[in-house]
Amino acid sequence: MKVCLVSRYFELRNGGIGRVSLELYERLQGNGVQVTTISTNLNGSIGYFAYTALEMPFRVPKGYSVYHALSPMEAIYLPKERSIVTFHDLIPWLYFGRMERDYRCGRLGLLRKLIGRYYFALASKVASRCKIIVCNSEQTRENVALHLNIKDEEKLRVIRLGISPQLKPEERRDRNGVFRIGTLSVLDTRKRIDLLIKGFLQANTDAELVIGGRGTDEARLRALSNEDKRIKFLGFIPDDRLVDFYNSLDIFVFPSALEGYGLPIIEAMACKKPVVVLKDAVIPEEIKGRCIVVESLKEFFKAPSVSCNIEHNYRFAKLHDWEACVGEYTKVYQEVLG
Repeated sequence: MKVCLVSRYFELRNGGIGRVSLELYERLQGNGVQVTTISTNLNGSIGYFAYTALEMPFRVPKGYSVYHALSPMEAIYLPKERSIVTFHDLIPWLYFGRMERDYRCGRLGLLRKLIGRYYFALASKVASRCKIIVCNSEQTRENVALHLNIKDEEKLRVIRLGISPQLKPEERRDRNGVFRIGTLSVLDTRKRIDLLIKGFLQANTDAELVIGGRGTDEARLRALSNEDKRIKFLGFIPDDRLVDFYNSLDIFVFPSALEGYGLPIIEAMACKKPVVVLKDAVIPEEIKGRCIVVESLKEFFKAPSVSCNIEHNYRFAKLHDWEACVGEYTKVYQEVLG
């Protein structure tokens, strides 16, 4: 079986989809599948448009058994009868109003996002012609079926994403009596780390706040923290340090506005950490419903309380296994082969 994987990146620079693409590629190769990849070095929304709309017709190789697009934009020019497409969410299409409100991007940036919304919607409609559509959650499957008018339920599949098998609860090695709050994400405006910092500062707590990750919003967030010694920016956290990071926390906060899934939430649950999200966050209910949902981080930090089933969440988190994920995708590939 010869498989052609098409994604934006096969690395971790763009967070979740990059992770999924890389894990799928490496594990398929490890299972003896002949895999070719198509990706880009172009950055930004204009670069991504050039890659998917202008370059792709000339880059799709012929003669492959199966083509797999890791997002709908990458599926536009694939031979639909031998292709599957993965939908992680419909956020650019369904939640443009939220993006307009939450993103500080100026008029030009807003125009780009408006164009991106229509491009994403068009690409999604074209991608819906692929032989099989894979979604990462039941909520995404329902949204795809409704908004793309998919009548054939057999065409839609849900394949759960994975997390590192090394993630597990461990005793903290650096206990010093300080309550530690932490977050981990790409530092951009959608993740709303500014709300986390503001709530922490307003609560005037003796706790410590640690922020993992890098991104375009980092300078603004550092300025917002006003060099408060209780707030620490840890930078990029590689995989081999994730277990130590999560287990150093008392509570994990994920203030993101919009998430197709939210793998850091699952990673924290795998280390038996309670997870806090904001009430207005758009996160699949099967994930959000397991979190502590609050309206005000400031009020929560003043009197933090754990109101979730840690053991139940841990068992749910351990269902997220990359080998199982790739095994399910392999079955889909074989189905496409017929």
